Amino acid sequence: MSYVGLDIGTTSIKALALSEDGSLLASSSRLLPINYPTPGLAEQDPSEIAQCSIEALEDIARQLDLPPKAIGIANQRETVVAWEKKTMLPLSMAISWQDRRGATRCAELRKLGFEDLVRDITGLTLDPYFSATKYSNIVSALGTPQSKKVALGTVDSWLIANLTSNENPLTDITNASRTSLLNITSNEYEDQLAALFEVPIDLLPTPLPSNAMFGEISHPDLGSWSGTPIHAVLGDQQASLFAQSCINLGDSKATLGTGTFIMTNTGSHRICSSPGLIDSIAWNLSGIGNTYCLEGSIFSTYSTLEWLIDVLGIANNIEELDTLAKSVRTSEQVTLLPFFSGSGSPWWQEGHGAVLAGLDTSSSKGQIAKAGFESIALQIASVINQVQTALDNGIESLKIDGGLSHLDSLCQLIADQSNLQCQAALFAESSAFGAAMMSAVGLGDISPENVSDLYKSRLTFEPSKSKMSAKSREKRWNLYLEKLGLIRE
Repeated sequence: MSYVGLDIGTTSIKALALSEDGSLLASSSRLLPINYPTPGLAEQDPSEIAQCSIEALEDIARQLDLPPKAIGIANQRETVVAWEKKTMLPLSMAISWQDRRGATRCAELRKLGFEDLVRDITGLTLDPYFSATKYSNIVSALGTPQSKKVALGTVDSWLIANLTSNENPLTDITNASRTSLLNITSNEYEDQLAALFEVPIDLLPTPLPSNAMFGEISHPDLGSWSGTPIHAVLGDQQASLFAQSCINLGDSKATLGTGTFIMTNTGSHRICSSPGLIDSIAWNLSGIGNTYCLEGSIFSTYSTLEWLIDVLGIANNIEELDTLAKSVRTSEQVTLLPFFSGSGSPWWQEGHGAVLAGLDTSSSKGQIAKAGFESIALQIASVINQVQTALDNGIESLKIDGGLSHLDSLCQLIADQSNLQCQAALFAESSAFGAAMMSAVGLGDISPENVSDLYKSRLTFEPSKSKMSAKSREKRWNLYLEKLGLIRE
């Protein structure tokens, strides 16, 4: 008996099979290219996304004796695709969540006074990160697409259509909640917002509960799995929150991937937070309803370190960069503000670009590397501070997963800067894990509470008793934020 989780990330696709007790039975992965045609634009080939996903599932099929009981999908959120329903041919490149081409439209709507309206209905800030302006861009390019022929959807919808041959596009409520078009109280698309962003609702996928039945596998390359149900779909960060058993009020996680995404479970009611945080849906379960969360979205984490490696050339890989950072006691005055795609949470400002500051002739590669890792911890701490304020200091610990969670020095830095106990997950790729376990929930084989019994941490990091270094880093960081106009002291 197994459950398969498929995680369609930004730069890779991962699939795994788990037993009912959460033991790993099989795994596979594929690299996923991403293109940056011009500054501010980020695109992917939808056909490559589908093909790499199917190949990863084929790998799992070869490793298992029997088909899985169910499949769950976790996906990069906000990335959008248009396709022809009958032929399953993509009609556009997939516009990535990293893409900023909608910034001008967001600025126009903000100037017209619509930001509070969008936030009240959707819980989201008015930003091109979310899907609505991406959908609008595609609709404009296609002219006047007919709903009988054309579908718009996020990556999960595109993949469900490919795997099931269902011409009626489907999504789950967590992915729909990231479009700036869904009312996160009623779980329905809002006509007023669709008109505002000029996106025809009839082109959009139908939102279902996260543990709903999304169809059966019918793709010819997965013939041995024909009829296997897709019984869970979640945004990748929501899947990670579920996998890390953050099912109670105040439970929090940070996923260190291409970007970093901090989420805190806020229960069955929305919490009106500061504009720096996103008020979103963690998951929706059939017969139970919404569980909400607060989120801080940091756009550049792994990609920041890749920039230090590929562009500045100060190391050959992440491990070497980590060793370089550990070779110096302090970054001295060197500070990196990695706002390559805008500043993200909790500032949400466009146009600054990244800043590498505080350099002099004595600055070393080690100090620059250390500043890169510090920028991750400092951004996370900035988000945690706002969440603590919203929840009246309701966070006591932070669970960490994602591709960088194996770096002990970074985990310790996050613990020190956030002043929280941090638990690094034993299984770093928790989005696929969460999707697989949610499919078991969908079948009724386990309850959400059972997931906490399956969670295992690799190592726990306690914040240092001395707060001097953390305070010094924060003071220097805030100085540069002030210079950029992001905070005012």
